[in-house]
Amino acid sequence: MAMAIVPSEASIVEASRLMRERGATELLVLGQVEGEPRTVGVVTEHDIVTRVVALGLDPAVLTVGDIAACN
Repeated sequence: MAMAIVPSEASIVEASRLMRERGATELLVLGQVEGEPRTVGVVTEHDIVTRVVALGLDPAVLTVGDIAACN
């Protein structure tokens, strides 16, 4: 299973394009914790389908940080 890294502020559209380009099925989400870059969660293809598309939410507005499963 391929994985890529994306900043938490990336839109779902940007993240989906990155997944397609890299052949990734999940993304490590990087954010800031106490001023330091850290992995703050994971987003999978399943998350995008069930937490965005199935609910009719706008993937251009939502970020991966909005839907990331926290560690």
